[in-house]
Amino acid sequence: MPSIETPHFLIQDGRLQPRFPGGISNELADHIAAELVPLGLVPDGSAFEQIFVEAVLATQPSGADPMQAWAVFYRNTMRRLRRGERGETGCVATFARIYGNALSLIRGATVLDVGCCFGFLPLLAAERYPHLKVIGTDLVPATAALAGRICRARAGRARFAAADLLALPAGDQALDTVLAVHVLEHLPAGVTIRALAELCRVARRRVVVAVPLEEVPDPAFGHLQAFSLARLARLGADAPGWSHTVSAADGGWLVLDRAAHSPFG
Repeated sequence: MPSIETPHFLIQDGRLQPRFPGGISNELADHIAAELVPLGLVPDGSAFEQIFVEAVLATQPSGADPMQAWAVFYRNTMRRLRRGERGETGCVATFARIYGNALSLIRGATVLDVGCCFGFLPLLAAERYPHLKVIGTDLVPATAALAGRICRARAGRARFAAADLLALPAGDQALDTVLAVHVLEHLPAGVTIRALAELCRVARRRVVVAVPLEEVPDPAFGHLQAFSLARLARLGADAPGWSHTVSAADGGWLVLDRAAHSPFG
């Protein structure tokens, strides 16, 4: 197989060599999408995830503890997420704004972030709000375990666990606020209503859903369905016992408030 060279990657003899002299961060997602997807090297979400992990681990010498690579990745990403980058369009800058909006929508003393992936949002929530009890869950046990290890190494307060969004291990109305930020687009369309019902089941006060606004789901990022503001509004209207608002800000937002609670409390 001939070598393939792009601005941030060298693929030689089937091995991926990332080139990030300034330090790797979650901006890696942008470079995979811009440089490797057009070459046909990222046919689906599973391939994207595999390349992403390989690229992070390849930033450290062979035989090094993988946690060294992940620690650098988290440090660089968290620093940029905290700083925010107004006007920028890259992945980290965009999610800094998305996470900032999600944080502003939290109500109460307990928050669950469902489908948290690397756990950046729970880590930020625990840093920003010392009074909050913060839990992050992800379907992939290894991803939840990684976020937990990083959090403990940083003496963070967030807690992480593996859990299926469709069967959350929490009682009815157990958490004040439940977040699902860029999660629903990864589910088959047929389970969307069931997923939203499960989020509402465990939320005592508020459910916050954020999704990308797409006409066609992006397979490279593992998107299985597309959302519009009109579709979000229909989902909100079909949630009995909840009021809802829909807005656009770096994607679409659906905020549900249980009827017994004021959204300003």
